[in-house]
Amino acid sequence: MLTVDLRGYKCPQQFIQFKLGLNKAISAQQAVTFTFNAAEATDDMQRFLEKHHYHFKIDLELGVLTVEPIRV
Repeated sequence: MLTVDLRGYKCPQQFIQFKLGLNKAISAQQAVTFTFNAAEATDDMQRFLEKHHYHFKIDLELGVLTVEPIRV
């Protein structure tokens, strides 16, 4: 499983780093866990994942988002 730390970024850079990390996970066909500041908005990441039908779990209190790779 890959891990990507987004805590040092604010929007919109947080979303850009999220997509880069997601692309890296897709290429490696691995799940990825993102850590983020709970104070930062995650709506854009959640909307993106829902729109593209990813399986994910998010804990807003802990600031952890886990995304499973799409299996075809």
